[in-house]
Order: sequence, then structure tokens, then C-alpha cells
Amino acid sequence: MDSQRRSKLTATVIVAAVVVAVALIAALIMAVVDGDDDSAGESAPPPSSGPAEPPATATTDEDAESIDVDLIGRRVTLVDAPGGTPREQTGQPGAFPEGQEMVGPPAGLELQRVSSGATVMVSRSDGPTDLDGEVMTGYAHSPGGAALVAANFAGLGMEMGAAYADFLQQFMPDAVAEDPAVLDEIRSRGASADGRALTAAQGYQAPRWFRFQHCDEQVCTVEAAMPSIAEAVGEIESIDVGPHDHQVVRVSMEWTGEQWEILSSRAMPPVVEIDGTWSPWT
Repeated sequence: MDSQRRSKLTATVIVAAVVVAVALIAALIMAVVDGDDDSAGESAPPPSSGPAEPPATATTDEDAESIDVDLIGRRVTLVDAPGGTPREQTGQPGAFPEGQEMVGPPAGLELQRVSSGATVMVSRSDGPTDLDGEVMTGYAHSPGGAALVAANFAGLGMEMGAAYADFLQQFMPDAVAEDPAVLDEIRSRGASADGRALTAAQGYQAPRWFRFQHCDEQVCTVEAAMPSIAEAVGEIESIDVGPHDHQVVRVSMEWTGEQWEILSSRAMPPVVEIDGTWSPWT
């Protein structure tokens, strides 16, 4: 049993490491682009593209936050919190699908760039609603809530620091209890970069499309696909990752009665074409 528990958590960390590799490539690309004055203008994202977020009842903290766009032009809120900032819930969670039909984005979907430079997702209908320490909690018992857990597993996993370790402790508690040393290793990685490993990458790695392999009230398996490097900075040929590849992470979860807990995760083969089985969220 101990070896099975360790395998589960190790697999989760491996998935994060795969995504981190893509993130580090993006950071390298950004360094090259920023150093090339002739091409900088061509690589800049559109100043006002991306979905407009209709404002809900704003709080003082929200008024103090700043807005930016990521490398593919999506609106991003910059927050100081390492794990993200929950928003007031003004809508209702979405219903579970009857089969494998697509599930659209939750109401009030928002991208947040946290202090490490990673990007997480929050909504105003499917959570998260609260904080436990610095970990966002209260994801809805809905397909949207499960997808947001998957998105933030991928987003925080790119930085591989304290926020990701805390997230795993919250949403994979059984596996973490069997192998707490893995969390120490993850925290050390983040500390070595002063908790700001991805600030150069500008968060374009946040998922853009979602696909539900199966999702009911007990178990939900979600695939999240990332934008390609070509979408973010154009054609780059001097890297090992295909510029048009969309990296895909699959996360399976179960509902415990209080929250979604991650059962397994894996990096899927990248896809080049996003077909009609994927639902665009951003």
C-alpha cells in the first residue's frame, strides 16, 4: 500500500514537472523576445483582446487590484496571493451533463496571475469560495468546480513551489500523508526561485479549452488543453516542443462529500488541432 500511495503522488509531481518544462521554455522565449528590439512589437499581445468581464459588486480589495493581458491577449487580474483570491459568488453552479456533452465556462470566470507568475482560475458561480491558509477552497460540486480544480492543479504545478505543495496537501491528502517528503522537495524548488519562477512567462500556460471524459456526482475526469507557443509568441523553431502543440493534462477526481479530491493525473499526448470535442473557456 505504501508503494501505491507513493506512486500516486509521484505521478502527480511528474505531471507537474512536464508542464513546468513547457513553462520554462516559455520563459526562455520571453527572454529572447524581450532582448530583440526589432521583433518586440510583433510579439506583443493585443492591448484589449480577450473576454470582457462584467463587473460584479466590487470590493475595496478588488478595486486595488490591477489588470493586465497575457501573451495571447486574455484579461488577467494581478493578485498578491500565492494561491489565488476567491470571489463573491453571484451565480449558481452548473448541472452535471447527462452524457459526454461539452460543459461551458462558469459564470464570472476570471484568470488571476498570482505572485509566482503562474495563472489560476476562479469563478463567481462554481467557486472557489474560501481560503484555508493560502489555499483556495470551496469549489462547487459541479463539473465547473471540478474543472477549476484541474485548471489550478495545472497552473500552480507549473511553479512547483509552496503554493502547489499546499494545494496538493489540500486536494490529495491521503497520498500526501504517505509521502510528505515530496512536498518538502516541491517547496524547496519554489524557494530557490524566491517564489517567482514564472514571472517572465506572463501566464499564457493557463488552460484555454476543457473536455470532460466522464463527469457525474461521484467521479469527474477533466482534460485541460493549453494555448500553443505559436499562439503566444509566434513561430519558434529552436525548441524541442512543437510550436503548435497544445499540452494536455488529464485529472480524475472524486467527490468526498466536502470537496473534489484528485485520484490521478497524467500528461496526455499534445494535440495540434482543437476540434469540436473541446469547449473554449477563455
